[in-house]
Amino acid sequence: MEFFNVTRSQTFFSNPLLEAYYKGKSLRSFHSFTPDTDGVKNAINSKSNFSQKRRDNLVQDLYLQYSEAGIDLTKSNAVKNNIDKLKASNTFTITTGQQIHIGLGPLYVLYKIFDVIAISKQLSDQYADKHFIPFFWMATEDHDLDEIASVNYYGNQIKWETNQSGAVGRMNTRGVAKMFHKLIETQRFSEDKKEFLNRAAQIYDQSQNLSIAFRKLLHEYLGDTGLIILDPDRKLLKSSFTSVMIDELNHTNKVAIQETTNQLKKSGFKKQLRIKPCNLFLLQKNDRIRIDSLSDISNENPAEFVRNNFENLSPNAALRPLYQEWILPNVCCVLGSGELNYWLQLKGLFDNYEMPMPSLHVRTTCVMMPHKLKKEFFDDNSINWFENEEAIALKQSHKLSSIRELQDKKLSSIKSSIAAYDQEISKSFKGFNLKNKWTKLLDRLNDIEQLLEKQWLNKISKSADLKRVMKIKKIYFDPVAIQERQEHLCVHTELLAIGQHGIQRNFGYSASQRVVLIFS
Repeated sequence: MEFFNVTRSQTFFSNPLLEAYYKGKSLRSFHSFTPDTDGVKNAINSKSNFSQKRRDNLVQDLYLQYSEAGIDLTKSNAVKNNIDKLKASNTFTITTGQQIHIGLGPLYVLYKIFDVIAISKQLSDQYADKHFIPFFWMATEDHDLDEIASVNYYGNQIKWETNQSGAVGRMNTRGVAKMFHKLIETQRFSEDKKEFLNRAAQIYDQSQNLSIAFRKLLHEYLGDTGLIILDPDRKLLKSSFTSVMIDELNHTNKVAIQETTNQLKKSGFKKQLRIKPCNLFLLQKNDRIRIDSLSDISNENPAEFVRNNFENLSPNAALRPLYQEWILPNVCCVLGSGELNYWLQLKGLFDNYEMPMPSLHVRTTCVMMPHKLKKEFFDDNSINWFENEEAIALKQSHKLSSIRELQDKKLSSIKSSIAAYDQEISKSFKGFNLKNKWTKLLDRLNDIEQLLEKQWLNKISKSADLKRVMKIKKIYFDPVAIQERQEHLCVHTELLAIGQHGIQRNFGYSASQRVVLIFS
């Protein structure tokens, strides 16, 4: 594999929120620490007094989770050693999370994981007296089955069909293995891809639920990195969070979240989360009930209800970040840009509990391509693949580019002449106004310009060489159907063999604010 970096701000993966977060000052009041090693240094100081009881609970439950999944940690020294390190006050976590997609999911899930592995190693090298442990938080309590049940491959899709509902982590795996076997039988996958799909089928077939299956599959391929996989839907872990659950049932936090959201909107950014009076769900068999008012579902007071039901109370998207920081000695969280948006809405919530947010790191974005394309199209950096199709095509053809440039100049000249002529008429004839006439004329010119755009695209499509360029653009650099969100890991299993050295060099802080092009 070969890796090349592109500055994020030069691509369509950038946006005003990211630019403001990394380079501006308008968002400083919405997070606790800067998104760099200095920010983590300050986060370490803030977490230095993390509760020993919570550490002990975490270690105890992690051993239980791996045991219940049938994973023998005596055969996985890297994970076992990292779990044991969590008992010590000089150990901190680097965390990312995601829904438990079937078969590990689309490519960006893996990129998130690579980031936490890389950052953990980079910080461990920087702080010899401390330990940093990579964590993956499984969103097992999520209920959006549609988002996790599909496998996209080469422009096609296969879906796990089930009528189950409720928290996805608790769902049985019946039918998943059959889906993977169908993929193997009907598609011409390479041997390494077949090996992954066969192993995934075997694991899902032998697992009690989706949470266990996801853990076993991810551990099998990345356990040697020391990555710890956490299921937060656990009685022991939730037992320390009951005071916050009571507050939620009393609607204590709504005002704080609403105020921060309003401030964020005043700063020019949209809200990602809808504000709700209570940020808890009640998990029941095959159901996930939203709690707006406790009186709708129980006659108990909040303290009694939590005492009797806390293991089945589930934080929603607004409360989950606080729950994460409550049970983990976490100093850095790896997020997507949408997640960053809603974390910034939650500063008031964290302030309510006098708890700082961790340093927030936006995950690395990657584009996977066949190595054969590198020499022909990427070695000389002559094409900015993040531009639109027409701009790329015109740069490829100097002749077409010259013609197009001349036409653009003529249209621009006509528009400038109209503006100048309008000024002369206004000077010559006081009170005489042709504004409506000129507007109609300019509208016609704009219509002509759009018609010409279609003709240019048609001309480009008839060129065999340019067709190939457009095909590459469409497959790998589509700003709408983005590869890392569309393509499943099973299409690019070579990523699982990238190794510790490749992860450390190309992810985490090494790739901050970069888009990584990977040729394999």
